[in-house]
Amino acid sequence: MVGADTMATSPCVYQLMIRHAATDAAGARRLQRRLQQDGVRAAMLAIGDHWTGTSARYSLRYARDPTTARTGHDAEACDFVYLAPECRTDADTKGGHATYASLLQRLIATAGGDTISGSALRRATRLSYDAIAEQFTDIWFDTIPGDALELFVASLPRRASILDAGCGPGHHARFFKRAGFEPVGLDFSRGMLQIAGGKAPGIPFLHADIVSDPLPPNAFDAVWSAVALNHVPAEDAPGALANLVNTLRPGGRIGLNVQIGRPCEIVSRGEDKRFFEYPTDTQSIVSALEGLDVHVDVVHVGTTDRNIHGLPLQMRFATVVGTKVEPT
Repeated sequence: MVGADTMATSPCVYQLMIRHAATDAAGARRLQRRLQQDGVRAAMLAIGDHWTGTSARYSLRYARDPTTARTGHDAEACDFVYLAPECRTDADTKGGHATYASLLQRLIATAGGDTISGSALRRATRLSYDAIAEQFTDIWFDTIPGDALELFVASLPRRASILDAGCGPGHHARFFKRAGFEPVGLDFSRGMLQIAGGKAPGIPFLHADIVSDPLPPNAFDAVWSAVALNHVPAEDAPGALANLVNTLRPGGRIGLNVQIGRPCEIVSRGEDKRFFEYPTDTQSIVSALEGLDVHVDVVHVGTTDRNIHGLPLQMRFATVVGTKVEPT
């Protein structure tokens, strides 16, 4: 049964939870990155400095309910442990894995090959958008975030070139064109692009993925991206955001419209299996942009209850607009 605050019936977005002492966060992050490289999505859960375990630096549990796991419930439960090479260990530790290779072998054998990787989540999301393209268009094409778009274009010169990254059926690109700008749409869903070409003629639409495909550097006066970053796993988000910023000319403007403040989830409604990753708040978005030499000019938060499944949801969207700092 789907609750009023979620679209997901399959919320298990992480395969593993890595529990670690607060003092071992750096090592846990290294383990997390290594697992991700091998196609296993893992989230970290610090259990505090009070933890006194000596035989296992990292305790691992399958993420049957990641929401519960990340709030600290069942903190002592684990399916097995990973014995860090630099940690003193007990010879008879039950379920211990003294090497990373043995840990990975155990994970793959237990999961039956059904790992959760960032690339798998992106592929499921792309196929979902292909499948629900017409349904999505019916709900959203004639309803655009007017306030957010106006904030973004406020200081753009006429005929400025705009990359609409994650353009969907082309409704925002059509707004830009009618407002006197030169948009180029980009999306990883061919189903969406097919609709965009018919509904917004005269606008170039390109097939590409902001995560895996490099975008042309210094090519646009502005970049707009609505919701696309919500479909990017956290481990891939820094690279995707840098990809967007890199395509801006110095002094160019970037606008991000992102849903915030919800647990990450996988939608499971018919053909819709989209993955969503939500920033906690606006500050996390601001900090990420500032780290890429973008000066944040405007932050705006709005709400909507509109969604393609007609669920009783109240969703918060943050619009963050900034300017790429020109080199001195």
